[in-house]
This record gives sequence, C-alpha cells and structure tokens, in this order.
Amino acid sequence: MKSRVIVFTLAFLGCSISLTAQRMGMDPQAPFSQLNSSRPANGSITGTVRDMSNKPIKDAEVELRNMGGSVVNSASTSSSGNFEFSLVASGTYMVVATAGTQQASERVEASGWSNVVSLRMPANGPQDGIAGNSISVMQYRIPGKARDEYRKAHELAENGKLEEAAKHLAKALELCPNYADALTLRGILELNQRETEAAVTDLDKAIQSDANYAMAYMVMGSALNQQAKFDEALRSLERGESLAPNYWQGHFEMAKSYIGKRDYPAALHQIDLAENMAPTEYPLISLVRAHALLAMKQYPEAMIALESYLQKDPQGSNSEQARRMMQQAQALMARN
Repeated sequence: MKSRVIVFTLAFLGCSISLTAQRMGMDPQAPFSQLNSSRPANGSITGTVRDMSNKPIKDAEVELRNMGGSVVNSASTSSSGNFEFSLVASGTYMVVATAGTQQASERVEASGWSNVVSLRMPANGPQDGIAGNSISVMQYRIPGKARDEYRKAHELAENGKLEEAAKHLAKALELCPNYADALTLRGILELNQRETEAAVTDLDKAIQSDANYAMAYMVMGSALNQQAKFDEALRSLERGESLAPNYWQGHFEMAKSYIGKRDYPAALHQIDLAENMAPTEYPLISLVRAHALLAMKQYPEAMIALESYLQKDPQGSNSEQARRMMQQAQALMARN
C-alpha cells in the first residue's frame, strides 16, 4: 500500500521513498503519479513460502481469500516453495499458507500486473504474539464501508489526487479507527507534506492495530529517518523486513539509516540488496550509493554512481544536486 522521495546531503535523509509501490502496484519512481489508464483489471499474485531459516517449504497449501474470508483460489507450493494465482481481479486479499500445524499470511492489494508475496512460517513452539506472519483477527473485522472508503483513497492517491484521498481516508478511519492500512496510507500522505509527527502518531497506531503489517514498520522507519532517529528507524525496518523480506524499499531505507549513523559499508550492503531486489530500476539507489562512496573517499566509484543516476533521471528533482556532487568528486580526485 503507499510511497516517497529523497533529497541529498544529510537533508536527503529527511524525505521518504516509494515504500508501497510494490504492494500497491504503483510506479516505484512516482508512487502517486498518474498511472496508465490501460492497466489491466486482472493481474497475478506470485510468491514463496519459507521457514524461519529461509528454506523453501514444499507442498504447503496456499489459499487466496477475499476480505470476507471466502476462499477465491488455492494452490500448493513447488519444491522451491513457489506458488502463483493468475487472473486475480483488483481488490484486497489475504494469502494464507498452511503447512502442518503452522500458518502464515499476508494481506495484498491486487491492482493489476504482478503482485509479489513472501510468507515466513513461524517456528514451532510458543510465539511471542508478534513474531511471524500469523493472521490478524483485526484484518477480518474491518467494516465493508471502511474498506470501500480505503479503496477509493488508494485509487485517488495512485492518480495524484491526494487531497481527495485524504478525505476518503478520514471517512474510513471514522468508521474504523484502528484500520492499519488506512492509518499507514494517511501516514504516507503526511510524510509527503512533511508532517512527520502526525505521521509517526498514525504509524504507531497502525502497528498497535496490526502487529504483523510489514508496511507500517517500513513507513515508520522512513518517518524516523526524517527525524534523524536512525537506531529506532533500523529497529522498525528490521521488524518490517522480517515480515516481508522481499520488500526492497525496506533495504533502501536501511541504507539511509546507516548513512545517518556514518556506517557507510553497512549502507552499501543495504543498497546492494535493494538494487538486486527492486523489480525495476530506481535511480535514487545510485544517488544514495554515491553519497556513501563519497564519504568513504571512493571518488571514481562515486562518479560512476552519479553518472548512472543522471543517465536514468537527468531532469529529476535531485539532478542539480547530483551534478554538484560530481563537481565535488572531480575536485577531490584532482587534489589527490
């Protein structure tokens, strides 16, 4: 569900990124921009089922359920733990995997094209009430009218109509104050308006409402990065990553956290993970990489990263900053 951008120098850490692009089916570079009106009405949901040691689980039963709890489709995982549901109509679903006595689930907004889900089976034995992807009863208690208002807000946000989206979110939350999806999307809109405190309040409530909602943790990490609370951001992002290890945006935000902590090798590691996992090229990955490389005085490598960014997004909002960074790198290279 939801989204963001970044600026450079330490100020760039204050902005957010396209955290929900993968979940909402949006363009990850312009999460709330106009989408092609020819987007298909039906898409696919693919994913994997793994245990807590990251080993694939074969022959797990996977069900696709609507938010009323009815089973829409079912499948079994392959030897690689993979499954797929094709021709899925746009809407909100629960993907529920069962293997023996263990169960894991994730909510997904199917909005055309391909939607990716990664499920982790909780370990055997007592759970702490938070770990794992166990089904939240709250997810099945959202009133239908609240879900309708959220869907309207979601679609309006995708089409850049943020003020109208906010109105429908307000209606959804009036009907269901603990609606985690709506709280998270409102938090994203607030971050876009630089209303960080309000966003943190909504995101904290989203997490309290649904402790297994990975996106809320990831957007919270972005908000905490804005507040320069990098250790807290990392804890939130790591929790989100444990619930949704395929969300590349979490690794991108972790890179920003590590840059804030001046742990540049760790930042580069997270950037590598984000780049390898992102379904399409995301130019800002190159810009963040350049920042870490400059701080490590690896000027030739930083130049390559900056050139890559400018090739991909020559007229972007950060392009002038990237050109200034190139000039700085060239001057430092000439001096050494």
